[in-house]
Amino acid sequence: MNPLYRIRYNNMNYMHEVENHTAERMGDCIKKKYLRFLDCQANLKIEVVAEEDAEFDVTKYTAYLYNNSDQIVRIYQFDVGVSVKTENLILHYFTSDWGSEFFPHEKQIENEFSFGSLSGRSCKGFEPWAGLVTPEKCYSIALAWSGSWNCTITPDQDSFRFSMGFSYPEFFTDVVPGGQLASASIYVASGESLEDACLQLRRYFRARLSLLNDGGIADVPLEYNGWWPYEDKYITEEVYLENARIAKELGCRYAVMDAGWFGENKDGQGWYEKRGDWAIINQKGFPSGMKALCDNAKKIGILPGIWCEIEAVGKYAQLNHTHGHIIAKRDGRSLGYVCLGSEEGRKWAMSVIDQILGEYGAKWIKLDFNLDPAPGCNAQGHDHGPGDGLYAHYLGYYRLLEEVHRKYPDVVIENCSSGGLRMDIEMMSHTHWTHLSDPDYTEFHLQCFWGALSYLHQSACLHFSWSEVLGDHNLGIRNPITEDMEKYKFDYYIRAVLMGVPGFSYRLPQMPKWCLERLKELCDFYASIYRDFILNGDAYRLTGQPLMGGKGERFPVFQFNSRMGDALVFAFRLNKAKQEQIVYPRGLVEDAIYDVVYLDSQESFTVSGRELQTNGLVFRGMPEESSEVVRINKRQL
Repeated sequence: MNPLYRIRYNNMNYMHEVENHTAERMGDCIKKKYLRFLDCQANLKIEVVAEEDAEFDVTKYTAYLYNNSDQIVRIYQFDVGVSVKTENLILHYFTSDWGSEFFPHEKQIENEFSFGSLSGRSCKGFEPWAGLVTPEKCYSIALAWSGSWNCTITPDQDSFRFSMGFSYPEFFTDVVPGGQLASASIYVASGESLEDACLQLRRYFRARLSLLNDGGIADVPLEYNGWWPYEDKYITEEVYLENARIAKELGCRYAVMDAGWFGENKDGQGWYEKRGDWAIINQKGFPSGMKALCDNAKKIGILPGIWCEIEAVGKYAQLNHTHGHIIAKRDGRSLGYVCLGSEEGRKWAMSVIDQILGEYGAKWIKLDFNLDPAPGCNAQGHDHGPGDGLYAHYLGYYRLLEEVHRKYPDVVIENCSSGGLRMDIEMMSHTHWTHLSDPDYTEFHLQCFWGALSYLHQSACLHFSWSEVLGDHNLGIRNPITEDMEKYKFDYYIRAVLMGVPGFSYRLPQMPKWCLERLKELCDFYASIYRDFILNGDAYRLTGQPLMGGKGERFPVFQFNSRMGDALVFAFRLNKAKQEQIVYPRGLVEDAIYDVVYLDSQESFTVSGRELQTNGLVFRGMPEESSEVVRINKRQL
């Protein structure tokens, strides 16, 4: 596998594979540098840096352009990639949009094929990930970029040339003499199977990129968020605190106040139109103010969180008039967000976050983004050129997130963008976890969770259990929780999100008493497994991907292994599923003895790792829309 780059600059267009390199060993990393003069006379050179991680089978590739000429070089495309030597390549990828994130596709590559996002958000259109399956090896590849991007695969005799980058129509950036430009990086993991390669990428993300390595936040990330049952229509400080008290009793560590707390109370203006007026408190719903709300949550014993769409500006926001100079514009028209490519925009954004985290004292900030910036800002005076406004915005947003984390290391930074439309690996290296999607009915949650594990660790995947909602986006079911529902169905809803970072969005005071009691038991269970299996464990997808609409795998099973050698297996029988499922656990020690216990049926037996991995683990006798959890404990000698 050789690195390559694609570049389109001035009136030139090249794709070069590079072979000769120098190598430096730096701890667990071997850094290989591949140098090539793009134009000797013009003194333009390209360097591709491949950082091979010795602990994981993952390499990070980044290309750099050095302009040592005396002329400005205009760049239209600058991608980095790899050449895969094989005669046969099957591409796996996901399309993605609101309410349909992580829908899978598979394609035999016979001619040049490309796909990508043009919306200005990395996961709207397609997920910035690709799986390559060849007869020799498999690869899981993630692009570290949050805006628009492209991916191209080109067959070439006995190889396929694969590249990804942030180029898109209307993009260009000028590199001045003596300047340089870095491409977006790609992370390439390899394995004998695609699942093996994805496992390597998950492990690498958790060990090398996750903010969770810095510590500082609550030990167990159980969250209550009252958005869906109240939205901004029915939420008040009394409603928030009443739910927070119950959430505390359930074991939740955080209670997040979503939209609805800010802006004037003018008739006909919802939260969307008022975004940006973060200094104006909704006095009708929150007369005591947000600091008092956070203080009162802490008195209850639960950590407060606050939602904010820091980039966005609603059409009725006063910010349009008071800070018009920082609003992103395209040909003079507002794009509805603050251009963070500008230093003034970043300063304003940080002042808002200082108010939320410093003055109010919130310990969780949910940063949302509900619009498509497309090619982005081309306004003058924003510290970027006319063709690279979106590029500059995301570099500025990364810097803002780094400053927030540096200044408030004990605060959770949640990523959200119309649900899951901006959860690329670069964004996830700047935030603690990401919202997977707005719809959260269990079948769809499992589709998203399975897909996200292609490049993210389970500890980065936040989703609500099947929520109580005011709208119809969860299959038209406003409240899935009822007094007379079966206990197994309640467990099915809740357990599905205990495999990642769970959130709950219900009117807790109206939830049936037995459901609250069961929810507390399941929260206690989560607290007992979080550190070993979710935060620090390995996830294995033992089956194919379940899909919404009654499609895909109908009996999905996920396994989580702890560093101590124990395993936890979650099985979900969806509707239209077969009666019985057999899966083959992974990562066990063949000669070790394991005690196996089904938590619901209480069936138990003792078996060797070799027998369990060879003969499999059987699930049967489960009704549709039910779940089972199996503990596989390794006997200590």
